[in-house]
Amino acid sequence: NFGLYGERVGSLFVACQTPEIASCVATRCKLRIRTSYSVPPLHGAKIVAAILSNPDLRRRWEAELAETRDTLNAAHTALAAALGAGGLPPRFGAPRYGLFTQLFLSDEKVLALEQQHACYVAPGGRINVSSLTAAA
Repeated sequence: NFGLYGERVGSLFVACQTPEIASCVATRCKLRIRTSYSVPPLHGAKIVAAILSNPDLRRRWEAELAETRDTLNAAHTALAAALGAGGLPPRFGAPRYGLFTQLFLSDEKVLALEQQHACYVAPGGRINVSSLTAAA
């Protein structure tokens, strides 16, 4: 995984009230991003090629990637154990991978976390686990 966020990669999400509005917004977005698809930047591809073609840089990248993966997996494991110890259903302890996990929280619980604990999560309880530690 090469997180080249400074190299014109990303995504756009738009919530619309009706399918008709969504269709109009999609058309406008497609017109705006056409140049990005027609003439994609080469910077990201060149960075990746330079790293993967140099044995030393590739080893360093693979080591950093493994460390990041291990850190995220440890955070998921610690969170699942803490949630299980708190008596939550087994679905919360299911293996998870990547930066995010879903806690399936109601809007009221998300608001309570924010107001009572200054803990900010996305609607539904989607959280980024990258900053969690075993102690957290």
